[in-house]
Amino acid sequence: MNKTKWSREASDLTVLVNEIIAYWKVTAKKCFEDAHPFSDPDEFEQIWPKTLDNFFLAETVRAAKALRSLSEGREN
Repeated sequence: MNKTKWSREASDLTVLVNEIIAYWKVTAKKCFEDAHPFSDPDEFEQIWPKTLDNFFLAETVRAAKALRSLSEGREN
């Protein structure tokens, strides 16, 4: 089992979120380039903000579904 002790400092969490976003961007850019091999490199940068919004929306929905199961059977 992973016993990593995560820091709760805001600056550390900000760095972690930025690293996750950078990972998503690399992944999205590769998928975009695979789907559009002859596109202008600036095209991806134009659509990246909407792509990032979609990632955040998907993660929010995933987290909400996971948290919903924690409250099942409770009366609060």
